[in-house]
Order: sequence, then C-alpha cells, then structure tokens
Amino acid sequence: MSIEMLQSEVRGLTAEQRRKLMAFMVAIDDQNRPGYAEDLARKIDDKAPEHWLTVEECERKLGLGSK
Repeated sequence: MSIEMLQSEVRGLTAEQRRKLMAFMVAIDDQNRPGYAEDLARKIDDKAPEHWLTVEECERKLGLGSK
C-alpha cells in the first residue's frame, strides 16, 4: 500500500479513529527509542514533588491552556 493510499484512508476516518491511530503511531515510535521505557518509569516513580508539574504547567506545556 502506498503512502498516498494510506493518506486517503486516513482522511475517511472519524476524529476519534484518527486520535486512536495517532496514539498507536506514537506508541510505536516510543517503543523504538532507546531508553524510553526506563526514562518514563524513572519519571513515574519520582517521589520528589519539586519535579512534578501542576495541572496548569502541564496544560501550558501541551498548549492546552486558555488563550
């Protein structure tokens, strides 16, 4: 299947289906990054509150805050 055919198929997906496809593609990329799983586990296990983000900081970094 060509990239053009894939693009055409993706255009026909619903917004929800596209979000699921994007999440799947990001997950595949993450699996192939050396050390990603270990780095993520370290961050999840970090018990030091000074390293945590507030909801507002997270939204700002993700570009989700009010404009």
